Parts: sequence; C-alpha cells; structure tokens
Amino acid sequence: MDRGDFRLEQLSEGIFEVSAAGSIRKIRDHHKKEPPRESFAQVGIDPVLIDTGSTRILLDCGLGMGLDRKEPDPDTSNIVTNLDIFGYRPEDIDMVVLSHLHYDHAAGLSFTAKTGVVSATLPNAKVFVQKNEWEAALRSLEEPTGINGMGYEPDDLYRLVADGRFVFLEDELKEICKGITVIRTGGHTPGHQIVRIRQNNRTIYYCGDLIPNETYLNRFVAGKIDTDTVKARKARMLLMQQAWRDQATLLFYHSVYRKTGMLVRDKNRGFVLKKG
Repeated sequence: MDRGDFRLEQLSEGIFEVSAAGSIRKIRDHHKKEPPRESFAQVGIDPVLIDTGSTRILLDCGLGMGLDRKEPDPDTSNIVTNLDIFGYRPEDIDMVVLSHLHYDHAAGLSFTAKTGVVSATLPNAKVFVQKNEWEAALRSLEEPTGINGMGYEPDDLYRLVADGRFVFLEDELKEICKGITVIRTGGHTPGHQIVRIRQNNRTIYYCGDLIPNETYLNRFVAGKIDTDTVKARKARMLLMQQAWRDQATLLFYHSVYRKTGMLVRDKNRGFVLKKG
C-alpha cells in the first residue's frame, strides 16, 4: 500500500497457535473449523516493511528462520520469502526497528548454519533497539521473568551485537530517518517501543505488542503478558487517545483478521476499529 511517498507493506508470516508456556506451531489452514486447543491462542505474525524511496526499514522481523532448531519443517516461517513476495532481497533492508526482543519479533534477524555459525539474515541492516531492552534480555538468562508466552532468547543475537549491527537507543523519542520516529513506551517489556510514521499529513502508528491486535483496544487487564501492567495500560491508553486525535492508522503485529484500521468512539466512549 502507498502512504504518501512511502510504500508500506505488512509481511504476513501466517497464523500460529501459541501456548501459555510459549510453544508455537503454524496453523496450515486457519479457516478449517477445529475446536481450539485448551490454553492455546491464535496469533498472526506480521512484520511491516517501509520503503521511503531512499531507505528500506523493517518493523520487527518475525520468527524468520529462528524456528529451524525448534520445528522439523524449516519453511514454517521465513522473512526472506516474505520480502521476496514484494520484490525485495535481504540485502535491500537498511534498518530494522525491533519493538522488543521477544523471539517472535526478533528471531528473523539471524540464522544458524549447519556448521553452527550464526549469520545476519539482513546483512546490511542496522538494528534499532532500546538499550534497557537488551539489558533485560541478558538478565532473563539469570532471572526468569515469570511472564507467560514467547520470551527472550538472546543467544543468537550476541554475534550481531559483537559485529556492531545493533544501535542501542536511550532516548524516549528518536527520529531514525525523516518521518520515522521511534517512541519508547515500556510496559510490555522494559524497553518496548512503537513507531510513528508521518508523511504528507498522514500519521500511522506501529503498535508492536503494546496493542498486539484489535481485541486489546478496550482491554484494561492484560494478565501476565506485560512485565509492568500498570505502565502498559497507561501507555496503551495514551497511544489510543493520540491515534484517535491524529486520525491515525494503527498497524497490528499479532492480529488474525483485522491487521490495520483507524479508531472511532462508540456510544460508550470505547474505541472501535474502522477501516483506515
């Protein structure tokens, strides 16, 4: 889709079942009516590609090839295939913004060859992440978070950090290129961040896992998926209010059906998603 002078695409990796403990499998045909498995939730995984004309940016990078060591089918999910659908090669990507470092958002950054060598999936990309998010990922190796769901697995990222591919942010707001601003929200994880895209009087927010899908629009209790539930709730409400005032489009990473839309108020003053 075109947003002003920008090209913006959502790269669907498919629909997955996720258990509370974090195990994941791809649903081959999510239209087929099957009884839901107990304690499993269905989620989409949809990174976002922005082409400004001079810079190509990926917002989160999915499971990518990170499932190779977890599943017998290496084609379960692949960021390279996703890019190819829209006519891009891995080396075309200049920047990656990670909303946070949970492996369902970051695993596509790297792959491990049969020799055991870890390589960057996107060889020319600089990776933007909050400094305290990387610190939280490292702490998780020694201190279990107690958070249900897909968590940190930083082992495959050490090589990329050592190679200088990561740019660690410490500012609450940072414009990484014209019209693209990273905003630290915290809440879901210590260094969670969202992205605001502004072009030709249009505003778009990429929500990461602060608002992973449309069911979170009026949800006030997020259970055990956030490290700081109070901060996450506050940040979520601030984002919805600002997006409503801006008449902005929201992009969701984990939706199964409604992957984008604009907010309107219903008769109870709740937020409702409309096509945007």
